[in-house]
Amino acid sequence: MKTRRWVVLGLVLSFSQWATSAFPQSRSKRPELIRDTGTAEGKDDAEASKEKPYNPLAAAQSIKVGDFYFKKKNYGAAIQRYLEALQYQPNLVRAHEALARAYERKGEIDKALEVYKQLLEKNPSSPKAPDFRSRIAELEKRSG
Repeated sequence: MKTRRWVVLGLVLSFSQWATSAFPQSRSKRPELIRDTGTAEGKDDAEASKEKPYNPLAAAQSIKVGDFYFKKKNYGAAIQRYLEALQYQPNLVRAHEALARAYERKGEIDKALEVYKQLLEKNPSSPKAPDFRSRIAELEKRSG
């Protein structure tokens, strides 16, 4: 019985020695601060500035979420989602049209005009081109 105690005690002592060497605990050293200096100092995020890969599914999802925000009259959030959709699929007519509509509702007529004009430049033979031309004419009357 005494030998078993000595064996157990020996195992406990060897484990405690191993644990202290494997996991040192120096209380005198202060923990290092973890800081994301790019975000903390207001620098541009490298991830956000990168071109997103062509992804029609992600673009469709962004449009869907943008439409949700548009229906809730949160036009700023809708604009962000439509811009994200255009990053995934730059020539998506549906995203351009929705973006221009959101700019109109937000009251940013100049930006809406710019989006419609860019859309006509990129897709002059689009089936919606006559609609875009009429929207441009109507917005130019309202702004000028």
